[in-house]
Amino acid sequence: MVGPIAFGTVTREGLPDQIATRLIGLITERRLQPGDRLPPERELAATMGVSRSSLREALRALAMLGVAEMRQGDGTYVSSLEPDKLLRPVGLVLSLSDAGLAELFEARKLVEPGLAALAAERIDESAAAELVRCAEASPAVSEDAEAFMWNDIELHALIARAADNAVLSRLLDSVAAMGIASRRRTGRLARVRLQSAQDHVEIAAAIAAGDAEEARAAMLRHLENVERAVSG
Repeated sequence: MVGPIAFGTVTREGLPDQIATRLIGLITERRLQPGDRLPPERELAATMGVSRSSLREALRALAMLGVAEMRQGDGTYVSSLEPDKLLRPVGLVLSLSDAGLAELFEARKLVEPGLAALAAERIDESAAAELVRCAEASPAVSEDAEAFMWNDIELHALIARAADNAVLSRLLDSVAAMGIASRRRTGRLARVRLQSAQDHVEIAAAIAAGDAEEARAAMLRHLENVERAVSG
């Protein structure tokens, strides 16, 4: 149970939003910590000068965002606030986005070269071997567009895992969710698959060698190669 906190009162207009904003503010100020149990609904509603129904609506919204956990019969807790959980709604928004192919590549070029560089700095020997095996399988499946697409997704996922950054990995997951449709389109082009297979080997080699700058450059070259082939 958290200690005395000035939860504050809110005005009547847009109550649930205001309540949620106030509670998020207490979390960002570190006055509420991961795992803290909020006061009982009746007490918290009285403290904030709001109805229990408005408070409950705000808490439900926070639960959907992954910020709070409403445990039946036990009260409401601040969640673990792990990046993976908090970024799930972001992933949904991005997956539903109507962003075009150009914007998708723009997003990937911002995120993935950095992930490749981090992976080169942090990858261990067994993960490096797995990444190289995956990359070396790319040419073998380049004749099969569907198999190549899943190999491509697996390789990028292995890089994200090696980078060991939950926020960036989750952002990449969101981009990848949109990217499956685009990969089906780009993967139909045999020249894209052949070039990508070569790119994959170069990226994996740079990461396995621990060369962060070459890994970053190789990933950027790869994305630019695919983008150029599709738009050309």
